[in-house]
Order: sequence, then C-alpha cells, then structure tokens
Amino acid sequence: VDQFGKGDKYIGVCLMMMTLPGLPMLGHGQIEGFTEKYGMEYRKAYWEEQVDGYLVERHERDIFPLMRKRYMFAAAENFLLYDLYTQDGSVNEDVFAYSNRAGDERSLVVYQNRFGTARGWINKSAAYAVKHPDGSKTLAQRTLAEGLGLTYDENTYTILHDQITGLEIIRSNRELHERGLYIDLDAYKYRVYTGFRQVHDNEWRQYAHVAEYLGGGAVPNIEDAIKEIFLASVHAPYRELMNAGMLRWMITNRAAGEADEASARSALEEAETKTLALVEAIQKLLKVDGEARPIAL
Repeated sequence: VDQFGKGDKYIGVCLMMMTLPGLPMLGHGQIEGFTEKYGMEYRKAYWEEQVDGYLVERHERDIFPLMRKRYMFAAAENFLLYDLYTQDGSVNEDVFAYSNRAGDERSLVVYQNRFGTARGWINKSAAYAVKHPDGSKTLAQRTLAEGLGLTYDENTYTILHDQITGLEIIRSNRELHERGLYIDLDAYKYRVYTGFRQVHDNEWRQYAHVAEYLGGGAVPNIEDAIKEIFLASVHAPYRELMNAGMLRWMITNRAAGEADEASARSALEEAETKTLALVEAIQKLLKVDGEARPIAL
C-alpha cells in the first residue's frame, strides 16, 4: 500500500507478479489493504484495521482468475519479452509485454507502468540465449506470432480474449506475423489475452468483414458480431417495421378506421411497404428468387 497504493498501479504490478514465471508471494494483509508492518515474532497485529472491500473485490475480479491459471504463466521455457515500438520508431520503456505458452494454451500480457498513454506495436522479442549441443550460446529473437505459435496464412484470423475486460478482438494472422499487435493503453492499464482461437475464413469472408468493420475494436463475442454484421441488411428493414413508434401509429390509425377510412388505408399501405422491404432483404440475403409481394400481403 505504501509503495503502490490501492489503484490501477498496484493491480497492474500485482497482475505482473501473477503472470511472470516463478513463484508469486502475497504479503500478509496485502489483499485486504492493511498497512501495519510486523515480523514473524509477533503473535498478532497491534492495529485494528478494516478490510478494504473495494480492493478485495478488485483482486477477486482481476487477480484471482489469473492465479487459477498459474500453469499458463509459471514456466519459462516459452516465455518471451517484447518491446513496444512507438510511431517514431523508439521503444516505450514503460510498457511491459510478454507472452507464454502451456501446451496448446497461449497468453499475452501487456501493462503500461506510467501515468500516461502508450501506443505502438509489439512484434520483435528481446534477444534471448539459445544453447547449442557443443555448449556454445547464440542470441536469437522471435516475432510475436512465432512466440504464440500462430499459423502464417492470409485466410486465417486469430481471436484474442481479454481476461480482464471479457471482450474479444480479432486480427489477421498475416498482420500478426508481419507487424505484430497494436496496443493502446491509458495510465496503469493492462491487458491479459488468453483463449486464443485461430479461425479459417469462409467463402463469405465473414471474419475479414468483421475485422474490417471493428477496425481494431473489441466486442463481447466475435461470433455474435459476425451474425449481426451478416444480418445487418435484414435487421434494418425489420426495425423499420417492428418498432414501438410504428406499431403505435398503425394501431391508432386502424382504430380510427370507421371515422377516417383514409387513415386506415394509409396505415395498411405503410405496413405493406415496410413488410415488402423486409421480405426482399431476406430474399437477397438467401439468394432466393420469386415474387415478394404475395408474401408481404
């Protein structure tokens, strides 16, 4: 608490401790936000401190789920550390970025350890020593895509799930191999990408379309976003027909039919026009020929 406080900086440092190789250790009272320091010879604490419920909740939300996945982070065999390169080609030394693998599972952690915004690309790893059979060592580097074991294919895309926000992003494997991953983080913010899924694009190029549509943005579920984009041409005329204002207008004018036949006829014609637009949109989406008007009527 004295060194890192109780805000995003503390959570970011704690998150790094939980996701770096080795054995993380939590101090007594750290999760509860206690400040008293005492040694092993003390039988009990002297101060009567109250548990900080908000800090505990943040541990439960951001830290404990990572502790349950320690097997993904503990080993060093597949660990790689990356630099973040800014637009002018310089390295942002305030950003910690590293990847790891455990079997078929992958992880990528990025943390901005400064009060300021960090933007740039992570791609090339820091140099690491490679041991050879004769006992000699050489330095080598790997790209982010190589470190994550991603396929190099123009029609393959990778979906990354952020453990912290619960959101997903999608990137083409070609971009990940050639440029890496673009990062945009505010002060003391962090990303923990897990649940990597490689998907091969289909004949409709749905993954390419959703990647272009999102423009690097995140959504709760990529598959749901694909459905929404794919059905956008049907959703628009459906909303025109089925909305509270339209239904209220139709009911009002139809109820006044006996007194005002013109209003009733107008309501029916409006409903027919919008229903026809919906049916035609469905036909176009499904590539079905036929007369739409009889269905709309």
